[in-house]
Amino acid sequence: MNRLTTASSSFTPKNYAGMSSDITGKIVQMVKHRQACDMEDLLEACSSYTWNQVFLEVDRLSRTGELRLFSKRAGKYTVTLPAA
Repeated sequence: MNRLTTASSSFTPKNYAGMSSDITGKIVQMVKHRQACDMEDLLEACSSYTWNQVFLEVDRLSRTGELRLFSKRAGKYTVTLPAA
């Protein structure tokens, strides 16, 4: 099955490409402003997106080296910019 479904919306890889730049800008802007940002804060700031969409973009940005994702403790994550 190629669909990720949430209670509020459905998400497919086809519609991801169009929303990627919007959500990317929001995430990067918030992390730049705060220097370190908890995932909960990002989810609140990106409330028009699902948890899955926000996490998928943070994961993508961390894999490309644009952001760093740290586990603070079980289930709690912080997002920062990479060290210069």
